[in-house]
Parts: sequence; structure tokens; C-alpha cells
Amino acid sequence: MREEKWMESEINGIFTCDVCEEYKGTKMQVQGHRPHCLKLQQEETEVPAPRKERVPFGAPQRKWNTPEDDGFHYRVFNDNWSKEPGRIQRAERAGYVKVEGAEPTTVGTNEDKSPIKGILMRIPKDIFEEDQKLKQKEPDRIDQSIESGTLEQQPGDKRYIPDGIKIWSSHDENR
Repeated sequence: MREEKWMESEINGIFTCDVCEEYKGTKMQVQGHRPHCLKLQQEETEVPAPRKERVPFGAPQRKWNTPEDDGFHYRVFNDNWSKEPGRIQRAERAGYVKVEGAEPTTVGTNEDKSPIKGILMRIPKDIFEEDQKLKQKEPDRIDQSIESGTLEQQPGDKRYIPDGIKIWSSHDENR
């Protein structure tokens, strides 16, 4: 059948490519051109498959998929931990609630080889941010005493506090 196609496209010893129907030349030239034409035709019709998201081996991965911005802060609390029992109850008293549908996952073992379970809990972001500001008060107090030169000051200390030195924290809003 291909020979018939060649014969049909031959006019005075000049052949035409049967793929693009534009290239003309001797039979040998058209035969050399044809694979190039097929490749171009294939590239035009092929749509590249979207690449799967690659996760590097050894990269940290989340065990629980939590929404990015749903108004809550998520945290995993350890239950059955012999070093600090009652963490879940303390978290609940602080305002955290267990996330429905999130199954406890083994996150380690106690010294007696009993499992420590991680439980996914959440708290509204505004309450979480209030708690963070409250926790930051003590480090801010220490920073202030360092800056003023009064950290662990004793009566009779002769301290030198040079001018022009500014100590700031990444949490300081007034820098």
C-alpha cells in the first residue's frame, strides 16, 4: 500500500511526503524526511502528562492533613505518656478539642514499652494567639532587663551600659 502511495505522489520523479503533503524531493529525500514529519505530528498531538508532586525521601511529612487556614491552630498531644500523664485533660482545660475523625497514632513508647499515642487537637486561632502573647511576656521582661542592664543586678553592682546599643527581638513590635 505504501508503494502505491509513493506511486500516486510521484510526478516526473519528484515525490511528495504523504504525512505533511508539503515536502517534495527524490524518493530517498522524502524517505529521510518522513520520520521527522511523523515526530512533529506526534509532538503536536501529545499532551504532556502533569508531573506528580515529588516528595524527597527523608523529608518531613505530616501524618495528619489539616486545613491550612480554617481559623484553627492544630497540635498533636501525647496521651499515655508516663513522664507527663494527663496532657490531654490539660489541653482540653486550655480550650483544645479533639479533631473528629482523626485517629490516635502511635508516636513513641514509654520506658515500659507501652505505646504513646498522638492525638490531633485544635483550638481557635484567636485564643492560640492570645496564649502566645501571654507566653512571650516573660522573655520580653528578660530582654528588657538585659537592655537596661538590670538583669540579675545586685546591690552595689557597678555596671557599664554603653549608649547606642539596641537589643531587639523578632517578637518586638516596636523595633
